[in-house]
Amino acid sequence: MRCRVAIAILLLASIGAAHAAPDDSLYLFRHEFTDAGRPRYTFTGSTPRRITDIQTVPTLAISAAYTGLFVALQAQMSSSWWQRSGSFKIQEDGDYARYADKAGHFFTGFTMSTIMGDALMECGFNYETSTWLGSAMGLAYMTVIEIQDGYATTWGFSPSDQIANTTGAVFYAARNLVPSLQNVTPRWSYMPAQLTGERATTERPLTIFDDYNSTVFWLNFNVENMLPVKWAEYWPDWMTISVGYGCRDYEVRSSLPDGPMLPVRSRALIGIDYDWLKIIPESRVGVLNYVRQALNYIRLPGPTLEFSDSGPRFVLLFPFAVVVPL
Repeated sequence: MRCRVAIAILLLASIGAAHAAPDDSLYLFRHEFTDAGRPRYTFTGSTPRRITDIQTVPTLAISAAYTGLFVALQAQMSSSWWQRSGSFKIQEDGDYARYADKAGHFFTGFTMSTIMGDALMECGFNYETSTWLGSAMGLAYMTVIEIQDGYATTWGFSPSDQIANTTGAVFYAARNLVPSLQNVTPRWSYMPAQLTGERATTERPLTIFDDYNSTVFWLNFNVENMLPVKWAEYWPDWMTISVGYGCRDYEVRSSLPDGPMLPVRSRALIGIDYDWLKIIPESRVGVLNYVRQALNYIRLPGPTLEFSDSGPRFVLLFPFAVVVPL
């Protein structure tokens, strides 16, 4: 199965009517709803209810938006991945795209669970219930996709894909319930290969969801929180560190039309990153605070050290090819 990176789903942040200011007796205090010590926000910039009390209007609005998005994604994948179907089969593809595909499944499982959990909070579910249901719903969606892959003639149900899906969904729940894990955040970056000096695939049109030559998956570390107190005061609170993994030469021929396929090469990266909740001031418009929060799931260009089969190189604004070979 190919990764369906769900970054576009973060657009759900713009739906739902704005809530009135939280009533302390009904909602968590701001200091009770945090992520790695930073304020955390629901879609509309509020905090979750202490006790589940499902709200009709937000539930209907979010359900309609999610249903529309689900139908659109299913239509896109049906026209590209599932054009031909047959009997169900299991087909392991553990090293597909030099394991970048598995990193993508982890990220997508985490992202889908995050969106579902945030949506449930907006609908009136309390934090813990939203966490468990969000994780289950995110995994359920990814499992449906994997089962549909199992019926596609070109693909099959991949056990390692499902393991990665499950790990991403479980990590979402664990991160919500174990505060120390909030210092590690999955991130994603994408820039078309043609714009960064990389080779684009020669085999078929690709989308943002499966263009592995243009995609890197990251784990971001909140270094300030992880340092001893006497050292943390010297660390800029806006600066974090991200460790990434990706590949290059995915489905690329050495020459057209019939040259041999190039071997897919892996690359590991480490670079300076940003905590956007510390850089962008808090807004009085609740939904804008959710957008600030969502930016912390995206890795934007920054200084990066890359290790690959070609040797190490320093990229001043990765992924743009301003490099210093080492």
